[in-house]
Amino acid sequence: MSVWENDEIRVDVPYSAAGVSTTVLLASKFTGKMMLMDVGDGALRDLLSFGNTAFVNETDPIAITHGHFDHIGGIHTILGFMRMLKRSNPLNILVPAGCTEAIGLVAAFKQSYAGSHPFRIQIHEIEDGYGFDTDFFKIHAVAVEHYGMENTSNEEVLMPALGFRVQVGNTIVGYTGDTRMCQGAERVVRDADIAVIEATRKDTDPIDIPVHLSDSEAKRLGALAKDYILIHRTPTIAKSSKRGSGVAVSKRKERTPS
Repeated sequence: MSVWENDEIRVDVPYSAAGVSTTVLLASKFTGKMMLMDVGDGALRDLLSFGNTAFVNETDPIAITHGHFDHIGGIHTILGFMRMLKRSNPLNILVPAGCTEAIGLVAAFKQSYAGSHPFRIQIHEIEDGYGFDTDFFKIHAVAVEHYGMENTSNEEVLMPALGFRVQVGNTIVGYTGDTRMCQGAERVVRDADIAVIEATRKDTDPIDIPVHLSDSEAKRLGALAKDYILIHRTPTIAKSSKRGSGVAVSKRKERTPS
């Protein structure tokens, strides 16, 4: 877990590992209102580890950076839990324009429980430069450069992917989502009070096409912000033995600012 806070906001990253799950929680200290950025598998369990269910009614919006499973795998569970506890407030979900994975998951939930969930779910497809404001969070979307195995061509076809700059009071939080080094990533973190930056690759990793940030690249981005947290590390996978399967163990060393 990584935590950063000041007088206005608390930023929690209860869990983040590349190819497993990432969840980022922003909480206003003045209002108690919350915003989620990405909801990977286990997000509900991670949120419940804080010891209360305030997020059920206080969260709005949920912002998704891109459609990979480790960033959206927990959306059905989060929505289902809100339904079970009878959330009544409308919920806005922000996704990159054309992010079919997130759009499809939310649509499937709404179809499965049509007429039996007590709150309205509104999905918003947003693009680079798009602003979305609630009464408590002012959000600016920035296009970043990311793609994965969905690209079956030999061309560098980028998937819909965003980073977010979020203002709470006078505090700016920048979250890169998954990206390689690009101008968009720089725009996300520049002069932010706290930047949450993916740092998936080791500097020694061989690469053909840059997909994620390396540790040194992430730290260079972090230097553009006033403070930063590195997340989305690659977990170490133990080799399988003849008598048992391997176990994934995360050996993340994350920066927890004071």
